[in-house]
Amino acid sequence: MGKPTVEDYTAIRMVAERYVDAVNRFDAEAWGQTWAPDGEWNVGEVHKGREVMVPLWTNIMGSIPNVYMHVYSGVVDDVTGDTARGRWYMGEFLNMADGSRSMNSICYVDTYTRIDGQWYIQTREFQALYRGPADLSGEFAKIAVPV
Repeated sequence: MGKPTVEDYTAIRMVAERYVDAVNRFDAEAWGQTWAPDGEWNVGEVHKGREVMVPLWTNIMGSIPNVYMHVYSGVVDDVTGDTARGRWYMGEFLNMADGSRSMNSICYVDTYTRIDGQWYIQTREFQALYRGPADLSGEFAKIAVPV
């Protein structure tokens, strides 16, 4: 297991931050550019490739008139050559098209790949840690981290 350099950690964190920025701006092109071309997005069902994921994301975002997503914290556990592994803890505040509202705490369990010097998300597994009202009366879950 390779410890990330400051440069690798910073570059991978920037991918996480660009992802969040794209969500907050509803920018499908920028969101897609955070992914490796053959990336895999696991949101309970695995979707593979930008050409599949971007239209799916655009459809999902169509039901969310207002979102504020932010990065709480993250770690990069391993960098070996042009691959890396990490986790990002994020929060979301959502106003849905049906009028409902939700506060979500999530963890993305990721792998990354470096292509031509640029880091991209290779795989991203969505894990909901909390979904519910802002008063925290909803159900909590623990993260399941692969070993």
